[in-house]
Amino acid sequence: MNLQPDLLTETLGIVAVQLDDDFAVVEIHGKIDCLLPGDDIRVAMPVLYGLEDAMSDQDVDIAMPLIQTGRNNDEPVSLHIRRDPGTGVLWLFRRDVSEESAIHRQLVQNHNSLSLAQAELVKARDAAREADRTKTAFLANVSHELRTPLHVIIGGASILSKTGARRPDPVEVVEYAEDIHESGVLLLQLVDDLIDLSRSETGDLTLYEESCDLCAIATGIVSLCRDLPEARGTQVKGIMPEGSVTLTGDARRLKQVLLNLISNAMKAVAGRTDARITVTVDPDGPRLIVADNGLGMSAEELAIARQPFGQPRAAVRAKGAGLGLAIVHRLVALHGGDLVIETAPNEGLTAIVTFDPDRAKPATQ
Repeated sequence: MNLQPDLLTETLGIVAVQLDDDFAVVEIHGKIDCLLPGDDIRVAMPVLYGLEDAMSDQDVDIAMPLIQTGRNNDEPVSLHIRRDPGTGVLWLFRRDVSEESAIHRQLVQNHNSLSLAQAELVKARDAAREADRTKTAFLANVSHELRTPLHVIIGGASILSKTGARRPDPVEVVEYAEDIHESGVLLLQLVDDLIDLSRSETGDLTLYEESCDLCAIATGIVSLCRDLPEARGTQVKGIMPEGSVTLTGDARRLKQVLLNLISNAMKAVAGRTDARITVTVDPDGPRLIVADNGLGMSAEELAIARQPFGQPRAAVRAKGAGLGLAIVHRLVALHGGDLVIETAPNEGLTAIVTFDPDRAKPATQ
């Protein structure tokens, strides 16, 4: 049965090209630009180079569903090379597949868009699940941290309100009053920390920036911490450069950063006979460095401590909700700084707060 190229051309829009044994064009059925009888088909369609042995075969049947041809390699076509079993003539059939190529590209784009959308949905789902877990953990932790001082306040007030023979003696009254005061201070600190953490997450925490002296801030905080009851038996030392170290920032928030870092250090060295905390102001950077010789932490414990309510070794830690380090991170970031923590088990901990050198310039009025 002989092939009928004219029928293919008229009904299917296929261009049929007859080739001789040297792959030169003998005749063309249909319209094709830049191809004339006598032309080497490989020059017009370089994709055929290297297929000479296959095209010379008597049973050649080569299908190329989608290739790019043309001067700019921008014409998508389908090629099919086969030999007429009746006449032994070699034919190349070329079909324009621009529409199919466009549909294929659109399908690929749609698939990629759907894949990206699916990835975003998965990311959003995971974020929602993490937010739900965080909310659950938050409620569990804050419930405990709020209820504990409230129980002390309510219980102490109930005892102090007793009259007659059931009224506590003056010494007990002082003790209960101190417990109520301490619990009230803890409760207020927790509420303040929760407000600061919430504002920092929503972007509502505003800095009131001015030219500050880091040395003066650090010296004042070190003096304050030395007088705290929990600092008894702990050597709190300040190492300051000569002169002042100017920084553009919020003085109150910078004090809060130092207080939280020193408070964490005090908890870490509690119970040690050689408890030491060193606060250093390094003008190069500039930097604030708080170091202690406490228990230190492993990498896993440090990762927990960085999270809100994270409390590694919670069973042996002093009072606290585990918000201090998370707040320090947020406040330092708001100042364009970076917090690096160097620690290892039984090797103490060093917290290094580095500020943008541009903040060492005086604030513009």
